Amino acid sequence: MGTDDVKQLHAQLQELREDYEALKHNFDIMSDGYQESLLLYDKLMETYHELEESNKQLDIAHHRAEEASRMKTYFIQQISHEIRTPLNILSGFTQVLTMPDMELDNATKEEVAKGIGDNTERITSLVNKMLELADAKSSDGLERNDDVPAVQIAAQAADESRITLASHLTFDIDLAEGADMAMLHTNLHQATRALSLLLDNAMKFTHPAEAAGGAAAVKEKARVMLRLSLTAEQQIAFAVEDTGIGVPPEEAEHIFEEFVQLDDYYDGTGIGLTVARSIARRLGGDIVLDTDYTNGARFVFTLPI
Repeated sequence: MGTDDVKQLHAQLQELREDYEALKHNFDIMSDGYQESLLLYDKLMETYHELEESNKQLDIAHHRAEEASRMKTYFIQQISHEIRTPLNILSGFTQVLTMPDMELDNATKEEVAKGIGDNTERITSLVNKMLELADAKSSDGLERNDDVPAVQIAAQAADESRITLASHLTFDIDLAEGADMAMLHTNLHQATRALSLLLDNAMKFTHPAEAAGGAAAVKEKARVMLRLSLTAEQQIAFAVEDTGIGVPPEEAEHIFEEFVQLDDYYDGTGIGLTVARSIARRLGGDIVLDTDYTNGARFVFTLPI
Protein backbone atom coordinates (compact mmCIF):
# COMPACT_ATOMS: atom_id res chain seq x y z
CA MET A 1 0.00 0.00 0.00
CA GLY A 2 1.46 3.30 -1.04
CA THR A 3 1.90 6.46 0.97
CA ASP A 4 -1.03 8.09 -0.77
CA ASP A 5 -3.27 5.19 0.11
CA VAL A 6 -2.26 5.42 3.76
CA LYS A 7 -2.95 9.15 3.78
CA GLN A 8 -6.32 8.54 2.19
CA LEU A 9 -7.19 5.91 4.83
CA HIS A 10 -6.13 8.30 7.61
CA ALA A 11 -8.31 10.97 6.08
CA GLN A 12 -11.28 8.60 5.86
CA LEU A 13 -10.65 7.46 9.43
CA GLN A 14 -10.55 11.04 10.63
CA GLU A 15 -13.74 11.77 8.74
CA LEU A 16 -15.38 8.74 10.36
CA ARG A 17 -14.22 9.90 13.78
CA GLU A 18 -15.65 13.35 13.14
CA ASP A 19 -18.90 11.81 11.93
CA TYR A 20 -18.96 9.60 15.03
CA GLU A 21 -18.35 12.60 17.30
CA ALA A 22 -21.08 14.52 15.47
CA LEU A 23 -23.46 11.60 15.80
CA LYS A 24 -22.51 11.17 19.46
CA HIS A 25 -23.08 14.87 20.06
CA ASN A 26 -26.45 14.73 18.31
CA PHE A 27 -27.37 11.61 20.26
CA ASP A 28 -26.46 13.33 23.53
CA ILE A 29 -28.62 16.29 22.52
CA MET A 30 -31.47 13.93 21.65
CA SER A 31 -30.95 12.03 24.90
CA ASP A 32 -31.04 15.28 26.91
CA GLY A 33 -34.13 16.32 25.02
CA TYR A 34 -35.71 12.96 25.70
CA GLN A 35 -34.93 13.26 29.40
CA GLU A 36 -36.35 16.79 29.43
CA SER A 37 -39.43 15.49 27.63
CA LEU A 38 -39.82 12.78 30.25
CA LEU A 39 -39.48 15.32 33.05
CA LEU A 40 -41.95 17.61 31.30
CA TYR A 41 -44.32 14.68 30.83
CA ASP A 42 -44.03 13.79 34.51
CA LYS A 43 -44.72 17.41 35.46
CA LEU A 44 -47.70 17.53 33.11
CA MET A 45 -49.07 14.30 34.59
CA GLU A 46 -48.50 15.64 38.11
CA THR A 47 -50.31 18.86 37.18
CA TYR A 48 -53.10 16.81 35.60
CA HIS A 49 -53.52 14.71 38.74
CA GLU A 50 -53.46 17.86 40.89
CA LEU A 51 -56.15 19.40 38.71
CA GLU A 52 -58.13 16.18 38.83
CA GLU A 53 -57.86 16.12 42.64
CA SER A 54 -58.80 19.80 42.77
CA ASN A 55 -61.87 19.09 40.67
CA LYS A 56 -62.80 16.26 43.02
CA GLN A 57 -62.36 18.55 46.01
CA LEU A 58 -64.47 21.20 44.28
CA ASP A 59 -67.16 18.61 43.61
CA ILE A 60 -67.05 17.54 47.26
CA ALA A 61 -67.16 21.16 48.43
CA HIS A 62 -70.07 21.85 46.09
CA HIS A 63 -71.90 18.78 47.37
CA ARG A 64 -71.24 19.81 50.97
CA ALA A 65 -72.44 23.34 50.26
CA GLU A 66 -75.65 21.97 48.79
CA GLU A 67 -76.03 19.60 51.75
CA ALA A 68 -75.37 22.44 54.21
CA SER A 69 -77.97 24.58 52.46
CA ARG A 70 -80.48 21.74 52.58
CA MET A 71 -79.75 21.03 56.25
CA LYS A 72 -80.04 24.72 57.17
CA THR A 73 -83.41 24.87 55.45
CA TYR A 74 -84.47 21.75 57.32
CA PHE A 75 -83.09 23.23 60.54
CA ILE A 76 -85.19 26.38 60.11
CA GLN A 77 -88.25 24.23 59.48
CA GLN A 78 -87.52 22.14 62.55
CA ILE A 79 -86.88 25.20 64.71
CA SER A 80 -90.19 26.65 63.57
CA HIS A 81 -91.92 23.39 64.46
CA GLU A 82 -90.08 23.02 67.77
CA ILE A 83 -91.01 26.54 68.84
CA ARG A 84 -94.51 26.64 67.40
CA THR A 85 -95.68 23.48 69.20
CA PRO A 86 -95.00 24.63 72.79
CA LEU A 87 -96.15 28.16 71.95
CA ASN A 88 -99.48 26.79 70.72
CA ILE A 89 -99.82 24.77 73.91
CA LEU A 90 -99.04 27.81 76.06
CA SER A 91 -101.52 29.85 74.05
CA GLY A 92 -104.18 27.21 74.68
CA PHE A 93 -103.51 27.16 78.41
CA THR A 94 -103.62 30.97 78.48
CA GLN A 95 -107.00 31.00 76.78
CA VAL A 96 -108.33 28.49 79.31
CA LEU A 97 -107.03 30.50 82.26
CA THR A 98 -108.36 33.82 80.95
CA MET A 99 -111.85 32.61 80.07
CA PRO A 100 -114.39 34.56 82.13
CA ASP A 101 -116.03 32.67 84.97
CA MET A 102 -113.78 29.66 84.31
CA GLU A 103 -113.48 27.52 87.40
CA LEU A 104 -110.89 24.76 87.48
CA ASP A 105 -110.59 21.92 89.92
CA ASN A 106 -107.26 21.26 91.61
CA ALA A 107 -106.32 18.37 89.29
CA THR A 108 -106.86 20.53 86.21
CA LYS A 109 -104.91 23.40 87.75
CA GLU A 110 -102.00 21.05 88.41
CA GLU A 111 -102.16 19.76 84.85
CA VAL A 112 -102.22 23.30 83.44
CA ALA A 113 -99.35 24.39 85.69
CA LYS A 114 -97.28 21.37 84.66
CA GLY A 115 -98.03 21.98 80.99
CA ILE A 116 -97.00 25.62 81.24
CA GLY A 117 -93.81 24.72 83.10
CA ASP A 118 -92.83 21.91 80.72
CA ASN A 119 -93.41 23.91 77.55
CA THR A 120 -91.73 27.03 78.89
CA GLU A 121 -88.73 24.88 79.76
CA ARG A 122 -88.85 23.33 76.28
CA ILE A 123 -88.62 26.74 74.64
CA THR A 124 -85.89 27.86 77.02
CA SER A 125 -83.89 24.71 76.30
CA LEU A 126 -84.20 25.28 72.56
CA VAL A 127 -83.03 28.89 72.84
CA ASN A 128 -80.09 27.79 74.99
CA LYS A 129 -79.11 25.20 72.38
CA MET A 130 -79.12 27.84 69.67
CA LEU A 131 -76.94 30.12 71.79
CA GLU A 132 -74.58 27.20 72.49
CA LEU A 133 -74.42 26.42 68.78
CA ALA A 134 -73.18 29.95 68.10
CA ASP A 135 -70.27 29.17 70.43
CA ALA A 136 -69.70 25.60 69.21
CA LYS A 137 -67.01 26.47 66.65
CA SER A 138 -64.86 28.22 69.21
CA SER A 139 -61.49 26.59 69.88
CA ASP A 140 -61.02 28.43 73.16
CA GLY A 141 -60.73 26.17 76.16
CA LEU A 142 -63.33 26.33 78.91
CA GLU A 143 -62.35 27.18 82.46
CA ARG A 144 -61.81 24.11 84.63
CA ASN A 145 -62.00 25.19 88.24
CA ASP A 146 -64.16 22.44 89.75
CA ASP A 147 -62.93 19.32 91.50
CA VAL A 148 -65.91 16.96 91.43
CA PRO A 149 -66.62 13.22 91.54
CA ALA A 150 -67.39 11.71 88.15
CA VAL A 151 -70.55 10.18 89.64
CA GLN A 152 -71.81 13.68 90.47
CA ILE A 153 -71.60 14.66 86.82
CA ALA A 154 -73.47 11.48 85.87
CA ALA A 155 -76.20 12.04 88.45
CA GLN A 156 -76.70 15.71 87.59
CA ALA A 157 -76.81 14.97 83.86
CA ALA A 158 -79.46 12.31 84.44
CA ASP A 159 -81.53 14.79 86.45
CA GLU A 160 -81.04 17.61 83.95
CA SER A 161 -82.04 15.44 80.98
CA ARG A 162 -84.99 13.92 82.91
CA ILE A 163 -84.13 10.53 81.48
CA THR A 164 -85.20 8.88 84.73
CA LEU A 165 -88.74 10.11 84.05
CA ALA A 166 -88.95 8.75 80.49
CA SER A 167 -91.74 6.18 80.38
CA HIS A 168 -90.62 4.44 77.18
CA LEU A 169 -87.25 3.24 78.51
CA THR A 170 -85.38 1.88 81.50
CA PHE A 171 -82.28 3.74 82.61
CA ASP A 172 -79.36 2.56 84.73
CA ILE A 173 -75.91 3.76 85.71
CA ASP A 174 -73.06 1.24 85.87
CA LEU A 175 -69.80 2.07 87.64
CA ALA A 176 -66.66 0.14 86.75
CA GLU A 177 -64.04 -0.51 89.40
CA GLY A 178 -62.47 2.76 90.54
CA ALA A 179 -64.98 4.94 88.69
CA ASP A 180 -67.11 5.40 91.81
CA MET A 181 -64.21 7.19 93.55
CA ALA A 182 -62.76 9.02 90.54
CA MET A 183 -62.39 12.80 90.76
CA LEU A 184 -62.27 15.22 87.85
CA HIS A 185 -60.73 18.67 87.61
CA THR A 186 -63.15 20.17 85.12
CA ASN A 187 -66.06 22.54 84.59
CA LEU A 188 -69.03 20.95 86.36
CA HIS A 189 -71.73 22.89 84.52
CA GLN A 190 -70.29 22.33 81.04
CA ALA A 191 -69.38 18.67 81.59
CA THR A 192 -72.89 18.02 82.91
CA ARG A 193 -74.36 19.83 79.92
CA ALA A 194 -72.43 17.73 77.39
CA LEU A 195 -73.45 14.47 79.06
CA SER A 196 -77.05 15.66 79.37
CA LEU A 197 -77.15 16.27 75.61
CA LEU A 198 -75.99 12.68 75.00
CA LEU A 199 -78.73 11.38 77.28
CA ASP A 200 -81.26 13.60 75.46
CA ASN A 201 -80.09 12.03 72.20
CA ALA A 202 -80.51 8.52 73.61
CA MET A 203 -84.04 9.32 74.81
CA LYS A 204 -85.05 10.70 71.44
CA PHE A 205 -83.78 7.84 69.31
CA THR A 206 -85.08 5.07 71.55
CA HIS A 207 -88.58 6.52 71.28
CA PRO A 208 -90.71 5.30 68.35
CA ALA A 209 -90.62 7.69 65.40
CA GLU A 210 -93.81 9.38 64.28
CA ALA A 211 -93.82 7.13 61.20
CA ALA A 212 -93.85 4.04 63.43
CA GLY A 213 -97.13 4.98 65.05
CA GLY A 214 -95.87 6.56 68.24
CA ALA A 215 -96.07 4.98 71.65
CA ALA A 216 -98.68 2.47 70.49
CA ALA A 217 -96.00 0.74 68.43
CA VAL A 218 -93.81 -0.04 71.45
CA LYS A 219 -93.61 -3.79 72.12
CA GLU A 220 -91.02 -3.62 74.89
CA LYS A 221 -89.20 -0.89 76.69
CA ALA A 222 -85.98 0.43 75.29
CA ARG A 223 -82.90 0.57 77.49
CA VAL A 224 -80.31 3.26 78.11
CA MET A 225 -77.19 2.54 80.15
CA LEU A 226 -74.68 5.11 81.36
CA ARG A 227 -71.36 3.37 82.08
CA LEU A 228 -68.49 5.08 83.89
CA SER A 229 -64.98 3.67 83.67
CA LEU A 230 -61.32 4.64 83.92
CA THR A 231 -59.21 4.53 80.74
CA ALA A 232 -55.54 3.73 80.27
CA GLU A 233 -55.00 7.36 79.22
CA GLN A 234 -55.94 8.63 82.68
CA GLN A 235 -59.39 9.70 81.62
CA ILE A 236 -62.93 9.08 82.76
CA ALA A 237 -65.17 7.59 80.07
CA PHE A 238 -68.93 8.19 80.19
CA ALA A 239 -70.41 5.69 77.73
CA VAL A 240 -74.07 6.22 76.84
CA GLU A 241 -75.49 3.01 75.37
CA ASP A 242 -79.00 2.71 73.98
CA THR A 243 -81.14 0.17 72.15
CA GLY A 244 -82.45 2.71 69.66
CA ILE A 245 -82.22 2.93 65.88
CA GLY A 246 -78.42 3.17 65.88
CA VAL A 247 -76.08 5.03 63.53
CA PRO A 248 -74.46 3.54 60.37
CA PRO A 249 -70.65 3.37 60.79
CA GLU A 250 -70.11 5.52 57.69
CA GLU A 251 -72.05 8.32 59.40
CA ALA A 252 -69.87 8.24 62.55
CA GLU A 253 -68.40 11.70 61.92
CA HIS A 254 -71.17 13.19 59.81
CA ILE A 255 -73.64 13.08 62.70
CA PHE A 256 -71.51 15.56 64.66
CA GLU A 257 -71.89 18.21 61.96
CA GLU A 258 -74.35 21.05 62.37
CA PHE A 259 -78.02 20.41 61.53
CA VAL A 260 -77.48 16.76 60.58
CA GLN A 261 -80.59 14.64 61.21
CA LEU A 262 -80.28 11.15 59.73
CA ASP A 263 -83.95 10.28 60.18
CA ASP A 264 -86.49 12.97 59.33
CA TYR A 265 -89.24 11.08 61.18
CA TYR A 266 -87.70 12.04 64.52
CA ASP A 267 -88.15 15.45 66.09
CA GLY A 268 -85.05 17.49 66.76
CA THR A 269 -82.81 20.23 65.45
CA GLY A 270 -79.60 18.33 64.68
CA ILE A 271 -77.42 20.50 66.92
CA GLY A 272 -77.23 18.54 70.19
CA LEU A 273 -74.29 16.31 69.23
CA THR A 274 -72.46 19.26 67.65
CA VAL A 275 -72.70 21.25 70.88
CA ALA A 276 -71.84 18.24 73.07
CA ARG A 277 -68.63 17.43 71.15
CA SER A 278 -67.60 21.09 71.11
CA ILE A 279 -67.93 21.26 74.90
CA ALA A 280 -66.04 17.99 75.38
CA ARG A 281 -63.11 19.09 73.24
CA ARG A 282 -62.93 22.49 74.88
CA LEU A 283 -62.68 20.65 78.21
CA GLY A 284 -59.72 18.64 76.95
CA GLY A 285 -61.76 15.52 76.15
CA ASP A 286 -63.79 14.21 73.23
CA ILE A 287 -67.00 12.47 72.17
CA VAL A 288 -66.96 9.66 69.61
CA LEU A 289 -69.38 7.08 68.31
CA ASP A 290 -68.36 3.50 69.11
CA THR A 291 -68.95 1.80 65.76
CA ASP A 292 -68.31 -1.65 67.27
CA TYR A 293 -71.55 -1.41 69.26
CA THR A 294 -74.44 -2.83 67.20
CA ASN A 295 -77.42 -3.00 69.58
CA GLY A 296 -78.28 0.65 69.02
CA ALA A 297 -75.82 3.49 69.56
CA ARG A 298 -72.99 4.01 72.02
CA PHE A 299 -71.44 7.45 72.44
CA VAL A 300 -68.27 7.66 74.55
CA PHE A 301 -67.57 10.96 76.30
CA THR A 302 -64.05 11.18 77.76
CA LEU A 303 -62.63 13.78 80.13
CA PRO A 304 -59.12 14.05 81.59
CA ILE A 305 -58.79 13.40 85.32
